[in-house]
Amino acid sequence: MNEKSSIRINGNGHNQEVYTGFQLASIPENVEDRLIDSGMLHYEASVAGFNERYRRGETSHTIHVWWARRPHSAMRSLVFSSLCKNTGEEAIDRMAKLAMTNNQEDLEKAKEMLVGPDGEKPKLLDMFGGGGTIPFESKKLGVDTYSIDANELSVFIQKCNMEYSENIIMEQAISLVRTTGEKVLEKLKEETDWLYPLRQKHNEETFGYLWSYSKNCDNCGYKFYLIKRPWLSKKKGKKTGLYVVNNENEQGLEIGELDEILNYPFAWKKRSSDLSCPKCATKQSKLNLNECRDEILGLIKKSPQGGKLFQKIDEKAIPEIDEISAKETALLIDMGIQLPTSQLPKWSGIVNPAGYGMDTHSDFLNRRQRLLLIYLIKILRDEYSVLLKETKPEMAKFVIGVLSSLIDQVVDWNCRLSMWIPQNEQVGRAFCGPGIAMLWDYAETDQLLRGPANLWGKLERIIKGVQSFESSTGTVNIQKAHAQNLPFEDDFFDAIVTDPPYYDNIYYSILADFFYTWKKPLLEFIEPSLFEKEITDFEYELVASSIRNENAKLAHEKYCSELNSAFVQAARVLKPNGVFSFIYSHSSVNGWDAIINAYRNSPFIITSVQPLSIERKGRPRAVLSEAVNTCITFVARKDIAEKKEESFESILDKMDVVIKKFGLSLIEKSGWNEADAGMATFAYGVGYVANAKAISGVIDDKDALIKLSQVVKEHFPSFSIKVRGSL
Repeated sequence: MNEKSSIRINGNGHNQEVYTGFQLASIPENVEDRLIDSGMLHYEASVAGFNERYRRGETSHTIHVWWARRPHSAMRSLVFSSLCKNTGEEAIDRMAKLAMTNNQEDLEKAKEMLVGPDGEKPKLLDMFGGGGTIPFESKKLGVDTYSIDANELSVFIQKCNMEYSENIIMEQAISLVRTTGEKVLEKLKEETDWLYPLRQKHNEETFGYLWSYSKNCDNCGYKFYLIKRPWLSKKKGKKTGLYVVNNENEQGLEIGELDEILNYPFAWKKRSSDLSCPKCATKQSKLNLNECRDEILGLIKKSPQGGKLFQKIDEKAIPEIDEISAKETALLIDMGIQLPTSQLPKWSGIVNPAGYGMDTHSDFLNRRQRLLLIYLIKILRDEYSVLLKETKPEMAKFVIGVLSSLIDQVVDWNCRLSMWIPQNEQVGRAFCGPGIAMLWDYAETDQLLRGPANLWGKLERIIKGVQSFESSTGTVNIQKAHAQNLPFEDDFFDAIVTDPPYYDNIYYSILADFFYTWKKPLLEFIEPSLFEKEITDFEYELVASSIRNENAKLAHEKYCSELNSAFVQAARVLKPNGVFSFIYSHSSVNGWDAIINAYRNSPFIITSVQPLSIERKGRPRAVLSEAVNTCITFVARKDIAEKKEESFESILDKMDVVIKKFGLSLIEKSGWNEADAGMATFAYGVGYVANAKAISGVIDDKDALIKLSQVVKEHFPSFSIKVRGSL
């Protein structure tokens, strides 16, 4: 085992020895070392990546919605280290600066280190482009960059951020994004004044509306509310909430201070989906939203003392539905479009609203929210026509492309699935993933006022994101394709750096469709080939789904087969001395078993493991989430040598050294938490198993993984790996 360590300067300016791990396998003959073999990635990039997660509005991530993106700083370091053939201290220092800063001087020096002696730039592929962080940073480093994805929305985001911006003057683009964005929002506010009658009446102080549903009892006809989340504020000692009162013929509503134990008459049984009439106690039949009514229960206002004020609704806060319907119909006819009719997939536990009558991609918005969105789309379409007359097509595509993320803001933060968070008196995202919960209480905000999650704030984040776009000498090629059949010639790339879907963590196409269906009426003019279908393509989406594949066993087999095809294709297009940097993590045995299968049945040998602690530590809500906070970069080379069988006992001997010298040092010297250090250590075991032709002394690979996880858990008690089928 080849051990590595290095002296680094810590945050206090003092020298600190950082143990950088082991080389799992020797670099094959006639293959040169790369900087990534130094093992420093987990130290430099993890610190920078984690810090970046908590800075808002400074990267491309603040423009378009995509999921499971990695920090730019960490991916910049990963790309550089995967390509850099200089492995000395100068290169390590350069990687550290790339991780911690983003200035042009450091980028230029890094570019110089990547260019070959003949002046040729390296070629890099991301075969699961997603939100485009890896190719974005590769292009910035002057690399000839290629990125593909099977999802149309992903391809559009990447084209907008990297291709549309290539042939325009960015300073002019930033100015035009601001002036056009302000024009769009001012017009949208003017057009929708009638839709929000309390704007003028309350002098723009009322920015929020609290909604739930009501139902009449199947037996006695009693009207009652379906409130499940009564709390409005738990901030600064406040305990404000909604509570119901049982009157003779129907329930009434009040807002006031609540006890921690809520003893007023809920229709729901605690911790249950059972629903009974508060008057006659008759259990209600399966709920369907078509048999319920959306009800505004309260208003949210700005408090002169700061914070929010909540008051019961006692005045007309929304126009009549007939009036809204007439305007919606007129706008749709004028635009020549229809409401989305694509069906939500009925996946219990993943897309829960579909089980309650929320059938299409039109139904997850209430009528006012939906009309606001239609107004916004029309105004953006009109502005695109204006820009095509006033500027060159590339500029018009870029400006409206980035401003199309205003649609993202409405979809994600202002729909029937957007929750009110009482702890900080803010609105929560609807589609943060991995699943979509059914909400019986939701918050609507007037997106044109200065309350939470408003469109003016989104415009500022768009502008700051665009300001982070640096000019670069690298070229970029983005196309819709899938990793199982790469559209490139053999031995083409110097490195493949990619971050694929993690088994069943997130079903990207399902989440993307909520945005795609509403961006389509605008973007089909900009990218007609990407927006010609009703929903995004999921045929080649690399995720394990028991619903798409009849059962969990078939889902696992399909994922393993498809991932193996992707690895074989990666080996085909990678140069003989190229590097394959593959980012991955999962919380289940099956998720890791798929990785072992893919490496074992491909020409790759894992030479090192580079853990990155770059994930957010907390999320507002994660339905069925088992996501871990550490992802692992498996660094591999092509090797024609036949893999050999290895005993489980010999792997345990290696793991004992890894645990004591590397895993524990992550806690003691790098400040990692116990669960993350355990995951980083466990990944070494995965690498050792994957590099072997077979493992003796265990039943199978899954048995080896379970036993390895038990060994790791003895030293890192917070670490765990679950034995379960795919979702």
